[in-house]
This record gives sequence, C-alpha cells and structure tokens, in this order.
Amino acid sequence: MPGLNLKLRDLGEKGESIKVAIAGVGQMGRSLISHIRDMEGMQVLAVANRDIGKIASILKELEISDDEIVLAGAASRLGPENDSINKIITEGGILQKSVREKLNRLAGKGKLIVADDLNVLFAIDDVNVVIDATGNPEAGAFIASTAILHKKHIITLNVEADVTIGPYLKKMADDAGVVYTVSAGDEPAALKELYDFADILGFEVIAAGKGKNNPLDRYANPASLKEYARSKGSSPNMMTSFVDGTKSMIEMACISNSTGLVPDCRGMHGPKADIKDLINVFRLKEDGGILSGKGVVDFAIGNLAPGVFLIYSTKNKMIKADLEYLMLGSGPYYLLYRPYHLTSIETPLSVARAYFYGESTITPDCGMVSEVITLAKRDLKAGEVIDGIGKYMVYGLIEKYGKAKKKNLLPIGISEGCVLKKDIEKDKPIEYNDVSFVKNSLLQEFRRSQDKLFIYLK
Repeated sequence: MPGLNLKLRDLGEKGESIKVAIAGVGQMGRSLISHIRDMEGMQVLAVANRDIGKIASILKELEISDDEIVLAGAASRLGPENDSINKIITEGGILQKSVREKLNRLAGKGKLIVADDLNVLFAIDDVNVVIDATGNPEAGAFIASTAILHKKHIITLNVEADVTIGPYLKKMADDAGVVYTVSAGDEPAALKELYDFADILGFEVIAAGKGKNNPLDRYANPASLKEYARSKGSSPNMMTSFVDGTKSMIEMACISNSTGLVPDCRGMHGPKADIKDLINVFRLKEDGGILSGKGVVDFAIGNLAPGVFLIYSTKNKMIKADLEYLMLGSGPYYLLYRPYHLTSIETPLSVARAYFYGESTITPDCGMVSEVITLAKRDLKAGEVIDGIGKYMVYGLIEKYGKAKKKNLLPIGISEGCVLKKDIEKDKPIEYNDVSFVKNSLLQEFRRSQDKLFIYLK
C-alpha cells in the first residue's frame, strides 16, 4: 500500500486535492494556512476567525494577494484599503442561498474564502476536512458537531474540547460515517504512536508521559506572563495554560481516554527528571520509583521537552536478552522516547489519513477514563464569574473520572461563565453544586448527553 506521501503526490499530479477549511487563525491556524498552501495534493479553501483584526493581519503576514481573497461576513467590511478584494455580505449567521452559491462558485478557483463567521466553512460543498485550531471548548462543540452534520471529517487541535465532550463527538462522527480525531503533532498523538508500538509488540506499559519545559506555577496569569508569552510568540492566555499546568493535565487526560492509562494520583507526580533518569523515576515504589501502580500517565520537568516518553517492561526472558543485546538496558524497565512533536506542522498527516483511509489519529476510544477538574487559583468570592482556562481564577488537575464523578467535581472545560454560589478557598476543587450555569450552551448540552450515554468509573 503506498504511503500518504505518494498518495498525496498522485492526487496533485492528477490536478486534484484534499479540500480543507480552517477555524481559528492563532499561532497554529496561521502555520497551517501557510504550510498547506505549499503542499501538493492539499488545498485550503476557507478560513474563519471571529477577530476581524487577526484576519487582516494574517493576510498581510502570509503575503496573500488581494486577487486571491474573498472576504465574507463582517470581514468584508475591513476598510477602504481592501476595496480591491472580492466581498460577500452575510447577515444573521444563516447564509442565504445566493450567498452559498457564490461561495461555492469562487471556492477553489484560485480564491481563498476568509470570514469571521464559522458558518461560511460549512457552506462550501467541496470542503472535505474541517480543522479546529481555536482551542476554545465552546467553539469546538459547534465546529465539530456542525462539520459532522455536513458530513465533513473533523481534525481538532482543540484538546480542551476533546477531554470535555470527545466521546460524544466521536459517537456523532461514527454514526455519521465521518472521522473525528485529535490532530497528529501534539503530545497525545505522539504518545499514542509509542503506546500502539509497545502494545502491539506485547510489552507491558508502565508509564506514558510528556516533557514540560515551562516552569510550573499554578498561580500564573496572563498579566504575570505577558512578556514571557511575547518572547515565545504565544498569547498570554495560552502561555498561562502551559505554565499553570492545565494544558499538561488536558493533554494527559486525552491520552488517558484513548488508551485507558490512568493518573497515579490527582494532578500526576510531575517530577524533575532528565531523559537518563526516566526509567529510574517512573517505576514501581517497591523497585525504588514513584509509582503506586502500572499503566499510568504523567509528565516530567527537565530536558525532555518537546519530547514524549513511554516506560515499558516484559516478562519474556528471551526478549529481555534481545533488548540488552540492542543496548536498551538490562531491565526490568525500558524506555521509548520520541524527542519531538511538531504541533500543527503534523496536522496534514491526520487530514490525509482521514481522507484516504477513513482513520483517526487519536480518539477517546475508552470513553471518560480521566477528567480535568477545576480548582481555585486564588480565593474566590460568591457572585464571581469564572473566566476559564488560561486566565486568572482557576487551573485544572487531572483526576480519575470515577472519582471526579462521585465527588461531583466541575470539569474545567465547562467552567467558563459559571457563577459562583459560594466562596471557594485557593487550591480547593470546585463542585457542580458550587456554581450556577447562566446560559444553556451547546457545550453543556453535549456534556449532559455524554454523561448519560457513557458511564465509566475506572
């Protein structure tokens, strides 16, 4: 069977391509637009982002000529300097038939549709795959479900949405006959490669984890990290979710829900360890390590990032001898290590895999094994509105789903916009009973449906 590279090249030589639409033009969305435009056999037909200013800046940054661009929705009112750009006016979120027809006439014919209205992405019939690069759980619920409704594969870099409603979205996609998957390139997908490799060879997985290269500060916020984020080319909110550890919790919950591996303790251990230390640290306590059990997810702070690792073992004496011959150690613990993950640069792999083979890269096949719960970043007062991931009020910790369910703990993915009914002390977990939901969002609706459909108490 030819590889994805040959299949894409063959598609390009035939003058055909996989048609892609991208939601979100942040750091990863920008990279994706630029990358796919240079690829053979793949084409970006449309991009959407709610911030019109970002749309304008990205067009300039990518040096896309006015002749290539069709501005749709409010984006079509960007100003007199863009008068030469084709414009389509849309109103009210629901696209009129005439608008849909014009979008479809222009899409792919040397034109890039650019909009501030996500509905534009789904109005283009030729789009095969939608990519969610927003990182916002509420947006993720809409983007994934609407893509599935329109029979388009959905590739998500929105791991925040996946750990909140991923099993429900997967069921929707399965029922519709399309692919829902978390993207290649992030740590969960890179870890899934190592896990599948070890699992198919019959090794016993002891621990799977990622390297964290940011300092861990549970109380970091966008103000304290403003300059640091700027130096790294990241947004303050995104950097906050990295530094306060929430992002690592979300990523490890994603791989947990895909494989059945569990956190050894709430929040995981997160020891300081370099590559050479991993097999000595991530072993059972009776063998001098930190683990209470086998089959866990975790992270380490040290020189591992941007890599991922997996500790495995085997009882087969001959295989042990072979591993020692191959200079992989004398056991009983062995290391697999991938020293990189290329984030959105690898996303086209998931696009091609979904299109050609109808296969996912990583999905929550085990349902809800782990949850990311919400804890107070500072003393919180009754009446305050929770600001969500990567901000000033809360951070997330991974917990076994069964324990979180029994204690009625609030998932951080649905915490934004909740109003506190009572004071919550710093570092205390927030329960469902501690908050009011002001509005009934699509995300909440999916989460309630998921909780009824999937009962996992591991």
